[in-house]
Amino acid sequence: MNAAFHDTLLNLAAHPVGWPLARLARRVGGVVRVPGLGIVVNDAELAHEILIRDDDFTKNGPGSLSRTMTELLGPFALGNMDGEPHRQLRARLADVVSAGQARELLAAAEPMLAQVRRELVAGATVDLVAFMRTMSGRITFDMLGVALPAGVEDATCLELVALGERIASGFDLRAPSAGRVRDARASCDRLTAYIRTGYDAPNAPRTSFVRRLREAGLSFEEAKGVISLIFLAGTLTTAAALPRIVALLADGGHLSGLRERGASLPGAIAEGLRFTTPVPATVRIARRSVVLGGHRIAAGTRLVILTCNLARDARLFPDPDRFDPERVHDPRARHLWFGAGPHFCLGFGVAQLQLRRVLETLLADPGQLTIVGRRAARGVIVAAYARLDVRLEAAAA
Repeated sequence: MNAAFHDTLLNLAAHPVGWPLARLARRVGGVVRVPGLGIVVNDAELAHEILIRDDDFTKNGPGSLSRTMTELLGPFALGNMDGEPHRQLRARLADVVSAGQARELLAAAEPMLAQVRRELVAGATVDLVAFMRTMSGRITFDMLGVALPAGVEDATCLELVALGERIASGFDLRAPSAGRVRDARASCDRLTAYIRTGYDAPNAPRTSFVRRLREAGLSFEEAKGVISLIFLAGTLTTAAALPRIVALLADGGHLSGLRERGASLPGAIAEGLRFTTPVPATVRIARRSVVLGGHRIAAGTRLVILTCNLARDARLFPDPDRFDPERVHDPRARHLWFGAGPHFCLGFGVAQLQLRRVLETLLADPGQLTIVGRRAARGVIVAAYARLDVRLEAAAA
């Protein structure tokens, strides 16, 4: 089975109804009016225009995801903010999340990367899903400035990631059930307790992201919103994306070529993120009546931007259902799956570096990285592997 087929199975396992409907919407047209849902946007250029026009298309309003986000994460989660308050908070964060800070923020990952490299060289089988989830948990605890309990470090990291996934399950294009929101709120309370511990710690390490937020003048509520969003939108999606990208590269026979051309890694990562689109959709609400691309949109209309379809827009990505790590991306859709305009992903630099460091580690030694087992995750918000076992086969003599 080829790379695209395996990834399709993942999408169907996560969204057995939603994924086929999204693909159908893509074939119907760039803009599709769906009763009870709103206007579905599949056209990448139109979506880009919507995302950069923050004054015309808001994150907030009836039918948006912001109400749930505010209820769970508080009013300062960035993804539920618009206009001047959002611009001001982003400006206060510029130095804290700069590209130069990314490597320091990911310092907790280095010992784990060294360990997984030793295991692969020794011939051990490594579950990349468990590895990425554990690493994401460690990075998060490090960013929080909270010490892991001795003897159960990995289990605690996995528990934190599972907690984040329960929170993320509260965000759905459909109104979540009261039970799902209640469970997500309980998980948010536990995350908030961790953040409070890190925020109040007088001697938190310099790598503590929460400490940096406090020193930048953010209140606890502001810091809680920012760190919660970065944890959910950045850390968790990266943990889901990396095994999928590795599987695409391995299934397509691209790994050995990447080892020989290390400079191609950023392009391979960009193509992997295009193909997997870890955040499959986002929502905007029209503030006022506008005409966009010849389409008349009334004030209050809900626009569901299917990121998974933007990344398969054939006008910008020829042969879009083919995974090609050497593809040169059209600048009109550059990194569009990270958003655009005022809400472009705050953790973009950190996510890029994390993915690159893991791939560099997996490709560091001679031999063929081979998938020896896999299992799709079912009923999850972000399509992912539940398990992806890899082993480094010795290079042929």
